Parts: sequence; C-alpha cells; structure tokens
Amino acid sequence: MNRSIIYLGIGILLVAFAFIAFPIAVTGQEQFDLEQEVGLYLIAPSLAVILVGSISSDPRQSTVGGAFGNPEAAPRRPGAAAGASPAVPALRYRPGEPVRCRYCESFIPEEYAQCRRCARPRECRNCYRPLGIVLDRPTCPTCARAEPFCNCPRLAQRAAVTVARGRRV
Repeated sequence: MNRSIIYLGIGILLVAFAFIAFPIAVTGQEQFDLEQEVGLYLIAPSLAVILVGSISSDPRQSTVGGAFGNPEAAPRRPGAAAGASPAVPALRYRPGEPVRCRYCESFIPEEYAQCRRCARPRECRNCYRPLGIVLDRPTCPTCARAEPFCNCPRLAQRAAVTVARGRRV
C-alpha cells in the first residue's frame, strides 16, 4: 500500500465533494450547476487513484514522484554490486514458442510433451532427451524439472530423421 498515492486520491475526492456541496452551501439553492458537474466528474479519477495507491506494493517505485522521475533517487542496478554472481547463460530458445517434431515435421505447442500427429515424445530443448509429463507440464525425466529449467548435461543433437512414406520408425 502506498500512502502518498492514497492521500493524493483522498485529496482529489475531497475537492470533488467540495465542488458538489459549493452551490448548496453558498447560494442555498439545490440546482445542478457547472461546479457540481466538475465534482461528479472528479469522483471517478479520485477512486482510481486510491485504487492504484492501495494495490501498489513498493513505495519507491510507485510514488507520484517516481512516476514522473525522481531526481533524488539514485538508480540501483542489481548487476552493479561488487559481489554479483556470474551471469546465467541465456536459453537458446524462447520458452513459449512451438517446437517442430523431428519425425513428422508438425508443430508441437510448448505445453505438450508428445506430438499430436505421430504421438512420439518431443525432445527437451536443453538436453535433447525425450520429455515426460508431470503435473500437466513437459518435464525432463533426468533432472525432473520443467523444460526451461532443465540443467542436465547436453547430449549431441541428433540429425532430423526422414521417414519414408507409410513406414514408422
């Protein structure tokens, strides 16, 4: 919860109520004026600002000053520390992209462990071993981790097998 944003929203809400009550308090007449319209239009943005302030978790990143640039705050970078760990090697693939079956050349979505066309297990994109399924997600059977987190030693990648028409390998 970010109190500075919530206080800003409460301030806008109080201004909106002041605009709504102004004609009644000053003139004593209950007629719909321009000030009341402005007050009614300010209620929705004030509630939105209060909502944003109540759901934001880190006040340093979500304050009003931080949203418009805070010159007093020194930018911190996690990799700039002296005792930083070495960089993790990047994946050679995008985890959300489909895979091509090496037998029938059809696309397999990343959440499937078997080809939908030829029913053969697809290979892990890290270690090239056939995947299994644990809790409805493709899992490497050697290290028992989800495919993007596989840390098995890599096998040599096999060349794509071409299958003669009408024959199964």
